[in-house]
Amino acid sequence: MTAREAGLRFQVLGPVAVRCGDAPVRLPGTVARRVLTLLMLSPGEVLSTPRLAKAVWGSYCPATASNQVRKAVAQLRHSIPGAGAHLLTDGPNYRLNVSAVESDLVEFNQRRLRVRKLAESGVGEAQRIQELQVALSLFRGQVAADIVDGDDLESGAIRAAARVVEERRLAVQKELISLRLRSSPPALAIEDLRDLVAQHPLAEDLRAQLMLALSLSGRQADALAEYAEIRTLLRDELGIDPDHSLAQVHEAVLCGDAHTYLRAGASPRDYEQPVITELDAGRQHMAPRVRKTPVRATCTLPHGPTDFVGRREEVDTLLRTARAGSRGPGPLLICVDGMGGVGKTALALHTAHRLAQVFPDGQFYVDLHAFSPCERPREPAEVLQVLLRSLGIEEQRIPADLDSQVAMWRARLADSKVLLLLDNAASEAQIVPLLPPGNGSVVLITSRRRLYGLDGTEPCPASRMSAGDSRELLERLLGGGLESQAAELLVAYCGGLPLALRLAAAKLRSRPTWTLSHLVERLGDMRRRLAELQVGDRSVRSVLQLSFDALTEAQRRALCVLALVPDAGMGVYEAAALLDTDPAEAELLLEGLLDVNLLEQPHIGRYALHGLMAGVTTGTGEFERLLRGGGRRSALRWLLAHHLAVTSRSCLLLGRPDDGAGTGADAVPHLPEINSRKEATEICERWLPAIVETLCASGQEEFFVAAAQLARNLRFVLAPEGGGREEAGSGEDDGGVAGSREIEAYRRALLGLAAACRGVGLLEHGTRLTAAATRSAETRCVRPAERVP
Repeated sequence: MTAREAGLRFQVLGPVAVRCGDAPVRLPGTVARRVLTLLMLSPGEVLSTPRLAKAVWGSYCPATASNQVRKAVAQLRHSIPGAGAHLLTDGPNYRLNVSAVESDLVEFNQRRLRVRKLAESGVGEAQRIQELQVALSLFRGQVAADIVDGDDLESGAIRAAARVVEERRLAVQKELISLRLRSSPPALAIEDLRDLVAQHPLAEDLRAQLMLALSLSGRQADALAEYAEIRTLLRDELGIDPDHSLAQVHEAVLCGDAHTYLRAGASPRDYEQPVITELDAGRQHMAPRVRKTPVRATCTLPHGPTDFVGRREEVDTLLRTARAGSRGPGPLLICVDGMGGVGKTALALHTAHRLAQVFPDGQFYVDLHAFSPCERPREPAEVLQVLLRSLGIEEQRIPADLDSQVAMWRARLADSKVLLLLDNAASEAQIVPLLPPGNGSVVLITSRRRLYGLDGTEPCPASRMSAGDSRELLERLLGGGLESQAAELLVAYCGGLPLALRLAAAKLRSRPTWTLSHLVERLGDMRRRLAELQVGDRSVRSVLQLSFDALTEAQRRALCVLALVPDAGMGVYEAAALLDTDPAEAELLLEGLLDVNLLEQPHIGRYALHGLMAGVTTGTGEFERLLRGGGRRSALRWLLAHHLAVTSRSCLLLGRPDDGAGTGADAVPHLPEINSRKEATEICERWLPAIVETLCASGQEEFFVAAAQLARNLRFVLAPEGGGREEAGSGEDDGGVAGSREIEAYRRALLGLAAACRGVGLLEHGTRLTAAATRSAETRCVRPAERVP
């Protein structure tokens, strides 16, 4: 009779049981069974009475819990023959002292260790397979099945201990299947793998083994279907993509390299196909010859700009952000956004070349054609074809469908540290499939849109070049010794756009007889400026026109209306007046234009239109139709009414009596809240540049009466001691017939406001107002004045 037949056997790898020889032992009640189960799951470990009590009742132990645990141990010793030699007391604690002969769990653990030692000593696979099979045969079902199934304690100690054993069992099952795949026909493992996958549908390593078994059995389509299924499950359940190991298996299946992958146990790109050597000749199955592929970094970056200047702050930010790396599990994404012609690509390329050494595994560049003449935005599948070919993959080996291309791209770059420059991107959806795996890579994105919808994106807006940087670029392009005043004007006319500066310099170089002053004189005419900024097939107009054409109909109309007063920066309420809509809708349109970098935001709540973009807009058919429909006069009338109502309210709060002259408050549906003298002063000072531009434009449309009243209101706000009320009567109509009286009142009001501006140091505004007043004095043909409704 063997020891097992004569002695006790504690069984927990299935329903909890104790056997004495061949006979089962009848165990006492629930408390005793739960105490025994935890002791069996922790063989040799000293367990305290409170811990055993918690395994029975959870966190809500009765006051008599300790006594009941001690009573349960006594019952177990009485019920199990010879239990006193195994169920030991250690002070107030207890432990189960059992060997591999007496415990199925101890035997299982010892066989696991024996397999590890066999592998370390180089013992053949057949013996290890046998040992693993014996270890798994010890299981009669789920660990502590009867106790766990009836356990209401979801996070209890018994459930947790059983889960640990189940994890060990699963690890042994995976190891056994891995060995069987290499030593016997793979088809024999498919059934067991399907059972395990059904139990663990999100286990990527099990799914990888099933894919290999299917592929090696000639069932390629079934293997790819398994990958598609787990990819969908991971995305739906966890919101993640398969990890790079599973993606490598997918690539191996796609490329017909499953045999190489299985034999080598690593990515197929690092190994040659198996070859038979003299040493292998006598073996049952050959091992692949391992060859580390020397890494040759791929670089498809175009050459960097040779005349790159300035941008020190943006370059420093990009370098610092890229070198800091990603703070999450994926690659670091940096979005360089800005309006067309602002120099995004040059900035990104300059930075990419400076970062090249930080990314030894490759530097890649792709133009996504979001805004390219006669080009449609490139589809991700088209781009991945280019990227995979740049890695040396033959075209016939690149799969046709997008998901398989993504898997191959990620598998090839697994554990790599690369720099990917995606230039001229259209949307987040265009970018996501192109992202490399891992957190060591950096993706630089340039776009006219603010693509901040991607998780973890670091924004790096490319703003206009400063006047100093623009002058430095101009000197780099044309040489030193430039006429100082002409150079300053050229910089101003180009509005900080490197493209405009480069085209202006190219135009000058192509006209040997021209001087810088002559070019600046031609650019001074706003109507001709965009036509002058063109050389060959490159022009500022064509670049910015692409942005305009990509807008919605509502956005195009809004941009056309804003271009009616192009130099007037404005806020939501002013824009609502111009667009004849409510502030919420106006803000939605303004923010949309800001997101595509067709508006700038110099301050919170203020929006401005770039001068060159205004020139492009005024040359469109939409703008011409707006003018023909009286859109300029209508929009300016609403804007005048709005400014007049706001400044009149401000004047009242600042102490000027209400003279009833042209407040227009009743005709303005939406006005900002102004409830104090401080708010009155702040809003007028904040809106001053826009009001000055509105006043100058009003003279051209002959809104003399309302504009004169608006100028007097603003003068009072800037210089209350100077009055501004004494001229109120000079703007009255004479029977509704406009003439020199109204024009003179407008001129005097503008001159008075100009003096007030100079008095508070606003010299530029004073100069603009004086020039507008001078032009009004030259007016000869006058039609009836139009009051603001």
